[in-house]
Amino acid sequence: MTGIRRRDMEFLKAETEAWTEQEIITEEQAGEILGLYEVKEYSLRKILLTAGGFLLMLALVSFIAAHWHELGKFFRVCVISAGYLGALCAYAFTGRSSTKTGRTFLILAGIIFGAGIYLITRMYNVKLSFSEVLGWWLVQIIATALITFDTWQVYFAQAVSLVYLGWINAIDIFALEFMGEARVPVSQFFLPVQGFAVLAVLWLATRRVKDRTAVNVNMLLTLLVLASRMSLCFGGTWTLIVLAVCGGALSFSRFSDAEFLGLLLAGLCGLVLTWAEVWRGGMAEYGSYLAVLSALLTACLMIANIWRGHSAAGITFCVLLVARYFFDHLFGYIPKAWGFGIAGLAFLIAGIYSGHRIKPEE
Repeated sequence: MTGIRRRDMEFLKAETEAWTEQEIITEEQAGEILGLYEVKEYSLRKILLTAGGFLLMLALVSFIAAHWHELGKFFRVCVISAGYLGALCAYAFTGRSSTKTGRTFLILAGIIFGAGIYLITRMYNVKLSFSEVLGWWLVQIIATALITFDTWQVYFAQAVSLVYLGWINAIDIFALEFMGEARVPVSQFFLPVQGFAVLAVLWLATRRVKDRTAVNVNMLLTLLVLASRMSLCFGGTWTLIVLAVCGGALSFSRFSDAEFLGLLLAGLCGLVLTWAEVWRGGMAEYGSYLAVLSALLTACLMIANIWRGHSAAGITFCVLLVARYFFDHLFGYIPKAWGFGIAGLAFLIAGIYSGHRIKPEE
């Protein structure tokens, strides 16, 4: 029997009553469906026990932290090891009976492991940079995810990976500037190698857990790394062009996640390319013409996707294109009231139209 919240049970009762009245199911079937669930009761005893255990743990941590410098090195290592093994044992005993509690203990074990690496290397004067500490911590988290097939561990690994990739400059936010010239040779595209190795292992872990959210996060991490490296090797303008073309191609794929990501990528990059200032290097002379061409191609792509049923995203970017040119060129030549009125009317028409055109995605 599955435990659900009281308001969910009331909703289920109302639904089964409606299904019974419409003769979709019988009263016996409705009773069988309701019998599969029970309302979760949050007793005062359970709340007090949980709060008491949490406060005792905080007291123990505070006591150890207050006397940390008075403890010997060996005893410190024992404390860290005991905390890590204790969290793993707690996960082993609670993982099957309470999934959320077990997952929490597993994440706690990962946090203790990461803190332990940092503290132990400092105690024994082991020369490890912060990126190396993050790297070893990431190895432990991903290994745990591959062994336990736990989705939360994959999310945890992705969060630490974002910090690690940024720290080793695999994701370089300054490389995403709209520069016209490359800063590094193409031979250094796959440097640092650790960044692409982390992405490969993350994709392997995500494939094992088969979680849609994890796949989407992996796509974004991969996109950030590729965009960063392309900006450094080819320049920002060519990076935007390549990403827009790849996004347009992905928007016609058969996979819903890749389709949405491609449409979003093509729309954003295409919108940025409508500014002539973005076109740098040898293309700067023709920047105005190329910006208009980008706007036309982006509009055509969005209209094609609206025709295919992706009305929400397609109409949104079409409206953004209109708003971009409206506020950039026309807004300054007409009274502000008319300007805001025309823009608001355009958004209202787009919203009404999208309400009739949006198709549910499978």
